[in-house]
Amino acid sequence: MPFDLNVVTPHGQAFAGPADSIVLPGAEGEFQVLPHHERFLTALRPGEVVVRRGSETVRATISDGFAEVRSESVTVLVESWQPVR
Repeated sequence: MPFDLNVVTPHGQAFAGPADSIVLPGAEGEFQVLPHHERFLTALRPGEVVVRRGSETVRATISDGFAEVRSESVTVLVESWQPVR
């Protein structure tokens, strides 16, 4: 069962939709979030994000920011989100 993913920048919503997993560059190292993950709030460093939903993989680079993880949703607040083609 996917979780809701929202990525927000100062310019508005950069990405939104269901996700099966996300890998984020945390301040203390990379981490993966899956559905029903334990709640936490963490700082992010610039780096690559990998979102998986079904058979689709979305990659992007982000600036520093924060991630709020809840069991049914993940909100990522960053200065920039640049999709990788």
